Amino acid sequence: MARRPSIEHLPAELARAARAVAEGLRLGGRRAWLVGGAVRDLALGVAPHDADLASAALPEELERLFPRTYAVGKAFGTVVVHCEGLAVQVTTFRAESGYDDARRPSHVRFANSLEEDAERRDFTCNALYLDPLTDELRDPTGGLADLEHGRLRCVGDAALRFTEDGLRLLRLARLAAQYGLEIEPGTASAARSALEALRGVSPERVLAELERMAAGRAPARSLAILLELGVLPRLAGLGALAGPEVGQRVAVLERLAPGGTRRFFATLLWAPQAADEQQALQVLGALRPPRALLEGVPRVWNAVRELEGCLQALGGPAVPRSRWMRLARAAEFEDAWAAWRAWQPGSFEREAAELRARIGALAPEDLRPAPLVTSRELASSGIPRGPRWAQLLRAAEDAQLDGELRTREDALAWLARQLSA
Repeated sequence: MARRPSIEHLPAELARAARAVAEGLRLGGRRAWLVGGAVRDLALGVAPHDADLASAALPEELERLFPRTYAVGKAFGTVVVHCEGLAVQVTTFRAESGYDDARRPSHVRFANSLEEDAERRDFTCNALYLDPLTDELRDPTGGLADLEHGRLRCVGDAALRFTEDGLRLLRLARLAAQYGLEIEPGTASAARSALEALRGVSPERVLAELERMAAGRAPARSLAILLELGVLPRLAGLGALAGPEVGQRVAVLERLAPGGTRRFFATLLWAPQAADEQQALQVLGALRPPRALLEGVPRVWNAVRELEGCLQALGGPAVPRSRWMRLARAAEFEDAWAAWRAWQPGSFEREAAELRARIGALAPEDLRPAPLVTSRELASSGIPRGPRWAQLLRAAEDAQLDGELRTREDALAWLARQLSA
């Protein structure tokens, strides 16, 4: 399952930046190591998206050695070095203790060895160190062997690791699901016993981790693990999902095509009845999401209901083109389609295929044609500004989408009829 990680498999731009920073540190008498998710991903044959380094160099040394730096967490030894067009995060080896807020260590001591640095990391697969210049691998906690056996295990005392930061309970589920790893029994047992650590985790951090799950390869498996470990009922808002129907929601997510956070939450929290939407939105709101997500999810639900209406209409009398064309060009359409297919597998197969064929046959300018009736025509006709303007503009666009209005002359005649009605 796993292979010996090598800097040669790092994407070229990341490799250049990592080597450049490591070379700068070497000239300053220090050694740098690629560490964390990048080395784990290399071991699993996955292309990393970033390249974080660790070194015995103190933040002040980094600022002296490199012309462009930004101290994002100097007290914790973290400095961003701008090199080769990329921002490379470099963290001083450190030991930590006293996580009073169940998130950040109360005491940080800079260390000289990567072995000591490894002891404060969460999982063994994240405590792999790779020299960007020599390709030497250091594995002080047995992380590579764990990956080779498809195993996810905490570094050292698992109970202590989860008590230090409750978010690691969510990270445990995400990594196990994302990489198809089995959680080591001792680690799983410690997770079940450390649920109180979630009290110190803010809703915003929970949401950020759920967003990473949503963007991953196995969001449904992530939630299933959270449920199995007893974590899900303890999360802000999501405790409402831990009832008898949660298994159905996880099964639905297994059928969901990947598509990001809005699609994930719109499907997970789907309220079949409009009357249930408020409760579902309270669940989402407890995670303190950004406004775009809080407003975007109900728009997806509305689009799902409109989609169902269109599909039902396709089986009967002719449905106006404007109805399904407006739906197809909505920003929420693809998310609504994916959510509906996940919740209603096998429903309206013929109608769904027909609708997709109709949409696929249209060019972008067919879905969004230049309007034949605009505010200029309304003003020229002497219609006073007010609510009727919006009504007429929408009605004119519907008539255009339905093929009733094809020319400017058609539009002016249509407008004259509206005024005389």
